[in-house]
Amino acid sequence: MQLKNPLVFGLVAVLLVGGTILPAMSQTEPEDISQIQVTVDNSTYDLNEPITISGQISNFERDSRDPTLDLVEITFRDSSGKVVTSSGYTLRSAGIDAPVQPLAFKVMPDQIGNFKLNTVLNSVLFEYGSYVVKATTYQNGNISEVTEFEIAEVIEEKIVEEDQLEFTICKSMESIPSKTRDFSSIECQETNDFTIGDTLIIKGNVYTPDPTGDSKTSSENSPQSNQISQTFVELSIPYPKTLFFKANLHGGWITSSDVPYLEEQTVRLNGMKAKVLPDEDGNFSTAFDIRVAVFESGLYAVSANYNKVNDEKTIRIIDPYQEVGEPEITLNFDKDEYTLGEVVHISGVLKNVIFASHVTLFVESPDVSKFNCMETDCTVDTSERKILPQGGYQASGDTSPFEYAFSSDYKIGSGEASLGQYTINVGTDCCQTEKSFFVTEESSIIQTTPVTDEPQSVKKIIKKFNRISDSDISIGLNDMEQDSELVPRVIQGSLFTAARGQESTVNIQVSTSDGLCIIGQGDTCMVNEMTRKPGAIYEIVTIGDTNYKIRYSGTDAKLEKFSILPESTGVEIDIKDWNVQVIKDEQPTRFYYKVSYVNLE
Repeated sequence: MQLKNPLVFGLVAVLLVGGTILPAMSQTEPEDISQIQVTVDNSTYDLNEPITISGQISNFERDSRDPTLDLVEITFRDSSGKVVTSSGYTLRSAGIDAPVQPLAFKVMPDQIGNFKLNTVLNSVLFEYGSYVVKATTYQNGNISEVTEFEIAEVIEEKIVEEDQLEFTICKSMESIPSKTRDFSSIECQETNDFTIGDTLIIKGNVYTPDPTGDSKTSSENSPQSNQISQTFVELSIPYPKTLFFKANLHGGWITSSDVPYLEEQTVRLNGMKAKVLPDEDGNFSTAFDIRVAVFESGLYAVSANYNKVNDEKTIRIIDPYQEVGEPEITLNFDKDEYTLGEVVHISGVLKNVIFASHVTLFVESPDVSKFNCMETDCTVDTSERKILPQGGYQASGDTSPFEYAFSSDYKIGSGEASLGQYTINVGTDCCQTEKSFFVTEESSIIQTTPVTDEPQSVKKIIKKFNRISDSDISIGLNDMEQDSELVPRVIQGSLFTAARGQESTVNIQVSTSDGLCIIGQGDTCMVNEMTRKPGAIYEIVTIGDTNYKIRYSGTDAKLEKFSILPESTGVEIDIKDWNVQVIKDEQPTRFYYKVSYVNLE
């Protein structure tokens, strides 16, 4: 190489001697900075058409501390700059506003930074117009890149040599007769949005070309008509719960042995399917009921198949009843006091439940231990019974879709051992309750007319406290008015554990205000095991100067219960403050208790 300019030659020589030319050249090389590129496989698409988004992160190196920083997030914006959302919508027919959530995908690049995403431009989420795809990553800082594409209606010439399938989805606008199989004449509105309880109607048409090459005809004797009429169209909507759904949970909380139990049954769901035979013109129709408690809010695919030709549309289903109140059960009698031989009419309502399990009813009869059963008829009907409530979502009129009513009759015995207090326990998989009535001699309930205008004094009041979820509960007995003649006589409590299989690890501990453990699991507690034994149902303990009869179901009972009352009649509970502790971890529990205040005169 010849240097034609002597001045340049001299300058180079000086730089070489000074040793500065090489460092200066190395400082001008670019630094390794990550960049991202993104492309789509086409510039124009039709609605419901697949799209492939791919790209590469240059100078990609995996983040060893936080791999999530390597992810590429892909989002979409329309021509106005509005972000495409996956669940932003307003269902006017149900009056529900759902939260807006951006439609975003996250893709993990490979070892050299390549990434790829395949999705569909769903007509529920997109519409015709221009869009921008944005790819963002936190590799070496937040970097992003965009590319554009367009969704335009593509009119394609039908290929008559292949079978064709078309269908539309609509919502019924009228009541459908129960025995109807042809839905083609049912008036309906075409839509992709449905709510629980709607009837979804599918109407469509299939086309099979004549193998001779002639055009389609509707003649009854044409080969095409015969071919269509012999091939079914298969339609389906998948259930959201693909394995098992606990459609029936039934059993009881109280049994004749005081040991509750639960029985569970499950039903396998395989999705809703239908096979429809087209008519001679290729038209077909069918309907699906959007069932309560089976479908959840979300997007679902309605699929159709005919002679290996498949088509699919997306619908949105909304469940406006997802926020239902807390389940509860009520219990009532036709009156509070009965005589021997009468029939007790028992009724109740199961509220805020989607499916009504069998209600188990058990009658706790008076204590017959004081009778000599060799001389007196001690037979009392205490057998439990199962009742299937009626009503619910299919009920007509103004009945709530989540209320189920039940009823039963109980005949009181005619012997002396049938006198006393009865407690009816009812329970199902969600909740339980109890209520008492009295059976007395006929003379004691004869209505008499007071000879004075003085108000009759109240003989008994029962105060109930239900569905307490706390772990520490205080029971105070000083809540009656000062001039009241009623005093506390009995405390009864029960604990329900919602966590199945963990009932034995959740227990009650009852103590006095000074910390003395009366009922519990430790050796320091006065009663720490079931008190029902041969010939006895109570255990007598002395607290201070008073003997108390303590009844306890024990720690292994699924419905743990206790009762406390003084041994001597005509004596009130002299301890006015009690503490109940539910020994548990995080299991959901409900504690129920009631205090009976009586007039001891």
